[in-house]
Amino acid sequence: MSSDIAKLFVSAATHRGYARKSNEDSFLVDHRIGGGDFDQLTAELMVASHAIVVAIADGLGGHKAGEVASRYAVTQISAKLDEVDFGDDASVSELLNSISRGLHQQMVDAPALMGMGTTIVLAIVTARSLTFINVGDSRGYLIDGSGLRQTTNDDVPPNPFAGQRRTGAITQALGGTSTRSRVIPHVHRTGLPAGDWSIVLCSDGVTDFLSSEEIASIGRSGTADAMTLVDSSLRAGGEDNISAIVVRYSQPQRANGPVDR
Repeated sequence: MSSDIAKLFVSAATHRGYARKSNEDSFLVDHRIGGGDFDQLTAELMVASHAIVVAIADGLGGHKAGEVASRYAVTQISAKLDEVDFGDDASVSELLNSISRGLHQQMVDAPALMGMGTTIVLAIVTARSLTFINVGDSRGYLIDGSGLRQTTNDDVPPNPFAGQRRTGAITQALGGTSTRSRVIPHVHRTGLPAGDWSIVLCSDGVTDFLSSEEIASIGRSGTADAMTLVDSSLRAGGEDNISAIVVRYSQPQRANGPVDR
């Protein structure tokens, strides 16, 4: 990434929603952690010698201490950023499996936490590439001149009832069961798109209630931020915890004028 495209606008927001008693989601933006009933941040970040990492963890609804699990996940990612080679699948897998092991150990130490777990989705921006990583059903999207495309895989069982909202069941998560099982993260890497582009990360509190077309329309806007997605999800019913992160790059406008020779 040249100096012309080193600046990213990043926004993140999370909201309890209208139906849940607490918010089990947490987010991470370059070592800054958010959560609770409502939280948001905006920042302009420079991609230089280090990668920019953003993540959303969605604590498992219907299980105990989902907010503990999601907060632990993003805290551990923040603490280990300098140790992880996001260009190496084995290093990525070890990071997420170490978090899952840590959650299981907490269940052993405190049986009241038994069953806690979380999904995770990350996006990593470097000077030359984008990487998307997920376990569970929180999603990542890339929006560029070609439109919107999902860059993560949903770990969900097949839905036999086409056209109906899925049940919320997932096939793998960090923690989440009484027995340890190794998670297999989905990793998608791509080069930097040409022109303007956006990354959108969101929990299922967004994707279960907004269509891909609505997400694309919001993410494509040159002024949209994560709070726009949260507000739209609230207007759609707000029946779940809601979290979103938008990372936006706009190509600098070059002034026209005489060139010194």
